[in-house]
Amino acid sequence: MAQKHTIIRDSRKLLWYTEGLWEKCKGLVPFELEISSIKEVDQNCWFGSREPTLREVAKHVGRIRTAELIYPIILNEDGSLMDGGHRICKALLDGQTKIMAVQFDKMPKPDEVTNIND
Repeated sequence: MAQKHTIIRDSRKLLWYTEGLWEKCKGLVPFELEISSIKEVDQNCWFGSREPTLREVAKHVGRIRTAELIYPIILNEDGSLMDGGHRICKALLDGQTKIMAVQFDKMPKPDEVTNIND
């Protein structure tokens, strides 16, 4: 299953496939970022309104174990996380306070847009 990032803006669901985000951020310059400044660190980014099962948690733990910290996380223009939650978790578990990041100056065009009111 392809990894993806979605957000809701103006009654529309915007979706980006992670592989495409990596292509779109190739020219961006990585910088060091304080993990404590990433708002998603203290938000539910993966489970939505449902209670996570042990199986779902284990699935994410597996991804955290294999996460490669050599790749920067990806932020949108307002600093919100688009990709890298598992790398952030790994950095936290390793006791790191900073992580490498890239940030878009302008939101890239989404791969899919759907109206949530339809």
